[in-house]
Amino acid sequence: MRFVLSFLLVLFSFCVTAQEVLTGLQTNPVVMERVRELSGMKPADAGKDTIPMSLPFFDDFSGGEVFPSPERWIDRYAFVNSDIPVYPINIGAVTLDAINDSGRMYPIAIPGPQTFIADHLTSRYIRLDSIFLPLPKKLTIADSVYMSFYYQPQGRGMPPESTDSLLLQFLVKPGYDSISATDTTIIPDKWETVWGSMGTALDSFLLERGTYFEQVIIPITDTATYFKKKFRFRFYNRVSLASSAEPSWQSNCDQWNIDNIYLNSGRNSRDSIYPEIRFIQRPPSMLINYESMPYPQYCDDPTNEIKDTLNILISNRTVNDRNCGYSYNVKNESGSFSKTYEGGNFTIKPFYTNGYVTYPPFAHPPLPFLFPISQADSATFLMQHFIKDNTSESTLGDTIAAYQKFYNYYAYDDGTPEAGYGLTPAGAMLAYRFKLNKSPDTLRAVNIYFNRTLSGNNQQFFNLCIWNDNAGQPGDTIYSDLVIVRFTDSLNKFVTYHMTYPLRITGTFYIGMIQSTNDNLNIGYDKYNNHQNDILYNVAGKWLNSSYRGSLLMRPVVGKPIPVGIGDQAKVQQKLVIYPNPCTGNLLHVRMPGISEQALQDHGFSFRILNLVGQLLSQGNTNGSIDISGLPEGIYFLEMKSATGTSRATGKFIIAR
Repeated sequence: MRFVLSFLLVLFSFCVTAQEVLTGLQTNPVVMERVRELSGMKPADAGKDTIPMSLPFFDDFSGGEVFPSPERWIDRYAFVNSDIPVYPINIGAVTLDAINDSGRMYPIAIPGPQTFIADHLTSRYIRLDSIFLPLPKKLTIADSVYMSFYYQPQGRGMPPESTDSLLLQFLVKPGYDSISATDTTIIPDKWETVWGSMGTALDSFLLERGTYFEQVIIPITDTATYFKKKFRFRFYNRVSLASSAEPSWQSNCDQWNIDNIYLNSGRNSRDSIYPEIRFIQRPPSMLINYESMPYPQYCDDPTNEIKDTLNILISNRTVNDRNCGYSYNVKNESGSFSKTYEGGNFTIKPFYTNGYVTYPPFAHPPLPFLFPISQADSATFLMQHFIKDNTSESTLGDTIAAYQKFYNYYAYDDGTPEAGYGLTPAGAMLAYRFKLNKSPDTLRAVNIYFNRTLSGNNQQFFNLCIWNDNAGQPGDTIYSDLVIVRFTDSLNKFVTYHMTYPLRITGTFYIGMIQSTNDNLNIGYDKYNNHQNDILYNVAGKWLNSSYRGSLLMRPVVGKPIPVGIGDQAKVQQKLVIYPNPCTGNLLHVRMPGISEQALQDHGFSFRILNLVGQLLSQGNTNGSIDISGLPEGIYFLEMKSATGTSRATGKFIIAR
């Protein structure tokens, strides 16, 4: 603690100000996981675009798939999800941003202010020349063909700049190959822009329009141009990356959300309703504080961990009152535990006049039971919610489902990052609060999800720290280890930083870090679940609560020993050979693991020396020896890397003159 206090006093004397920053994602882990799942598989709908669809065309993106369905779309650049849209028309929407169909930033993404075309969402061919039900007939302007959709800027993502835009185009003429005797010329598709919106933040959008999603209705009246066998439409967005002197802060941005795309004949300009009775959000956690927690910790105090009631959003998007029934069911995988709640029947009024359902048995159903108490280390329970129109022969209704998990970690987050969280400057401290029921327990590891930045410049060293509690704030540092940012590209596959020794923890404790550079370490940030009161940062001797709503993708792993697996920091962290250690003189000698002394002499490596709280004290290049004459007695971290950054290693040393 002597080193911590000294460092904080130095920071305070220079009046350094901490800065919290949220950035967009440089990769989309959900998309990347889906890409891996589909690799090597022949698409089930390959070749379908050669057969035009018939009207009606409708998609509400509620199927839970990552990519738009090939039943209706020919590309998969856009992202189908329920995390980024805020109050969508029903659960799920499709998001356009600056990440491509492989889950990475577009290669053409460069710092602004110029814009570039990013995502596309392109429909299959659609028959606008004829309809076939109830009887085949030629389509004319008298058939009143309209296209409608809902859109929202930003959502829980990053706001599009005023120079950015979302556009809708109709296909005027399909492309073709022009073949001559000597050459073949590819004639591209010809498109016409029929609608567009300039970028804005969601709060400004809401203030101006009075709604989270605005509906657009477009009549299609140009029969000569569009009433053909191969009609097609597409959305695309123009994106700009903010310019930045710090490459690690450059990020994905400019999200647009689209929902309920509907194209059909027999419509009019006032035809704004597609009849639905739907849930709006995914099932909430049944725990008061966490998305997931260790099962032994839950079993030690179940009544204070389970919610009294749930919050469920339901809407009736028809023009009439609808008598509906609501229920939910919770069961474990073996079927030995099963609980059902019946909310009875209730007449739901239309959303357009009365908003979401407020009837307590539907909107706030009680939880009149506890999950079973056992000696098991883990458990999983399936939660299913049902809403159904009671009208005879009605097909209106909805079902949503999710798992309540009890594993060996605490999680405030849902495993899906919508943004990245960073602090600056070097020496900034981040702490994340958790509380044990069954105390003491053993902290085995910390799981962290780091987002890649545009150029990978957030792969920096930091001090992984654990603090005990001091009146609701971090107290003494009970663990510290110099580690490096690592990446995984899959959903729910965090990097595991194993403790170098089992750490005894009691009551309230904090996991976190102390930065060694000004770089944005870009921790995954879940904006769907808000636990900002448990996120604290410190730069000048005072712990402050985060100013951002959300949750960090950082999870303490507690309980029994865990095996070392793929992505674990314990398997990849290399340690320097440092001698003499302790050092009583002014010269330190180092060897890199896996690097010969001759290679070290020939090529040299860069080094940095940091104190226990991450303050950079010395840096330079070395061929194996480092002058430490300017450093006082104490404990230090040394990190070294090759010029390319492919070889890195760290170690601790002591100066004891």
